[in-house]
Amino acid sequence: MADRLRFHPLVPTDLSAAISWYDQISDRLGTDFRLAVEARFDEIETQPDRFAIAFDDIRITRVKRFPYLILFREHQARIQVLGVFHSASDPQKWHRRSQDE
Repeated sequence: MADRLRFHPLVPTDLSAAISWYDQISDRLGTDFRLAVEARFDEIETQPDRFAIAFDDIRITRVKRFPYLILFREHQARIQVLGVFHSASDPQKWHRRSQDE
């Protein structure tokens, strides 16, 4: 994947926590979540402008079939993925993450 995509250092933690939670329900569900996130990363990489702006220069998209959001920003030729958050999480967490860079 992704020469254009760069990931905030906490994105792997975001993903492993969500995948672990879904794996507890069903191994298949954890795999489905991971594949849905990867598919969305591919879409972000190829068409970042297609997604809505959430705040400032941060764009947002929902992971298909799951209540998770991916936040990212485009900077020059790169796309910085800031996080994969549950849709019920505190939006202040998203804002703080966007300022961590």
